[in-house]
Amino acid sequence: ERTQFASVDTKKKVLILGSGYVSGPVIDYLTRDSSTEVTLASSQQKQTEQLAKQYQNCVPVTLDVDQQPETLSNLVKKHDIVISLLPYTYHPVIAKQCIANKVHLVTA
Repeated sequence: ERTQFASVDTKKKVLILGSGYVSGPVIDYLTRDSSTEVTLASSQQKQTEQLAKQYQNCVPVTLDVDQQPETLSNLVKKHDIVISLLPYTYHPVIAKQCIANKVHLVTA
């Protein structure tokens, strides 16, 4: 079992789900700390790529939470915390993955 935020790799890994209006300010805040790596995942590929390229330490990933549960699970496993900025109807699916992988979840 991994120890969160206390591993040999001192980078904090944050997964942000959703690339809407709130995502930009959240990414801006998180990437002020160079030890934070952000993965921005959304089904809106072009919007996700455009938003991610504005910030250092931000990687875009195309993800449809409904259609790609295995991809969601793999992404959750690789991060220390998940921030879901998706509509509340997606939160149960995301929460189940976070619980299964023992990863913290913050929702909007």
